[in-house]
Amino acid sequence: MNLSDIIRLGKKNRHFYVVILLLLIFFIESSLSLSNVNARKEKVNGFSTLDSIKPKERVLYEFMNNNTFEISTDTYIDLYIEYENSISYRQTYFIINNSLPVSLNISTKSNLQNFGVIQSPQKPQRANYQFQFGYNCIFRIRMNTSLSNLTIRYKKNQLYNINPGTTYSLAIFESNQDSWKLINTIERTNVTTSEKTLESSLSNLQQDTDYFITLLEVGIIQTDWTWLVITIVIIAVGIASLVVLISKKDYFQYLRTRTVPIEKGAHRLSLDDVLENENRNKIIELILTEPGIHFNELLRRTGLAAGNLVWHLDILQTYKIIGKKRIGNFIAYFPYYQKNPISNVNLKLQKSKLTLEILEMIEKRPGIWNNLITKKFKVDHKTIQYHLNKLIDLGLIKLEKEGRKKKIYPNFESDYFNQE
Repeated sequence: MNLSDIIRLGKKNRHFYVVILLLLIFFIESSLSLSNVNARKEKVNGFSTLDSIKPKERVLYEFMNNNTFEISTDTYIDLYIEYENSISYRQTYFIINNSLPVSLNISTKSNLQNFGVIQSPQKPQRANYQFQFGYNCIFRIRMNTSLSNLTIRYKKNQLYNINPGTTYSLAIFESNQDSWKLINTIERTNVTTSEKTLESSLSNLQQDTDYFITLLEVGIIQTDWTWLVITIVIIAVGIASLVVLISKKDYFQYLRTRTVPIEKGAHRLSLDDVLENENRNKIIELILTEPGIHFNELLRRTGLAAGNLVWHLDILQTYKIIGKKRIGNFIAYFPYYQKNPISNVNLKLQKSKLTLEILEMIEKRPGIWNNLITKKFKVDHKTIQYHLNKLIDLGLIKLEKEGRKKKIYPNFESDYFNQE
């Protein structure tokens, strides 16, 4: 069929040109899609790579732990990128526009402290909105020359730890600032695939400057008094349970020396196996630091998948390392204690207020030593030692030497702590 035949056919069928137009559009979209597919792919056997990228080139890097990083540019780029090995299932696409070649250094950590940032910046402030750090992946970028424009895209997909039903905003922080700054973030939907993406653009980035970039979850501040009630209840439960901030080392010492019957069920782990797991260690630290922390906050702070977090929490509860309590719509988690011994104080201790207060302090801070107790009560250390000897004679405390210090622990095996 020649051109005159096509024109003649078009005159007979007024829909013919529409069909041709649609075919052209399909061909263009297919070509664009094909260009994406034909992006240079690099399989990285590790967590970092060094590469040179040419103008108009698009490169997709596949790192360990199912992290993918894609970049396209209109200028020459010398790229170094590194992922922290605790980060997994993250996807990001950088689009670089600049007139000069760029040496670009990118590294990722799960939190700012791992970058050596001592003073944590404040969260962004916006009326009626609150912002949460749930993505647990922060980019630090640094260039040897100023950068005209950087566009960042994320696939809004649960596979990459971005909830399709949650609102997000990109945020940026510079080391000379005191708070995160929100960047306008657009959510786009591909009409063909229904795939959602988040997109933000940064302009005029300066050379030799550290920029920290991450995604924040955006939520509307609840004004319902229920939230205040829940907070008060959590605090009350924490006080009633004598849950206190103690070091992980001392808490582990308490766990290893106590005598508590444990039904392991399907688990076949030793106590050391339970305590030495990296993920469970992180969960324990969070619960010790913030008694009453709830499930969703643990989910955000640990970066674990929901099912994985449930599994680790079940192990910790089975081995009586943590306890939980439902408060409103939340499940709150606390360090595990057999009993509140102060609720069963016997008459001998009631006759000596100072002895009772010392015992209460030891229970709150297992691993404390004589000098700290002396400073707390501001009495002579011999007086403190007298009351400690009384508690030793009653079998309520025990001493364990660690270096030059004799650390003091409650003796939870005594009948006193286990009386009904």
